Amino acid sequence: MGNKGQAMLLAVLLIGSGILTMTAVSGYLTLQRVRMSSDTVNSTKAVFAADAGIECELFNYFKRASVNCGKLFFEDNKVSIKTSIVVDASSTPRYIKSIGSASRAYRAFMMGFGGATSTLP
Repeated sequence: MGNKGQAMLLAVLLIGSGILTMTAVSGYLTLQRVRMSSDTVNSTKAVFAADAGIECELFNYFKRASVNCGKLFFEDNKVSIKTSIVVDASSTPRYIKSIGSASRAYRAFMMGFGGATSTLP
C-alpha cells in the first residue's frame, strides 16, 4: 500500500515539472517576440540610414561635392552611417557600400556602377 503514494507523488512531480518547462519555454518565446518587435524599429532606422548613405555618396559623385556622409544628422543619436566608394586601378568607381546602424541593428546596401557615366543625360 505504501508504493501507491510514492507513485502518485512521482506522477505529480513529473506532471508539475513538465508544466513548468512548458511555461518557461513559452515565456522565453514571448520574450524573443517582444525583442524582435522592438528591433524592427531599429532595423527600419538602420535601413533608412544606409539608404541615406548611398544617396549622399551618389550626390558627392555626380555633383563633385565633398559632403562628409558619415556626419549626416539624424534625430536619434544612436543612428549612424559608414560609407565607402570602392574604385578600380584607374580610379573608376566600382561600387558604393553603405552600412547604417541603429542601436544594435546593422543594415547594409551596396550599389554597383556597371556602365554608369559621370554625367547625367
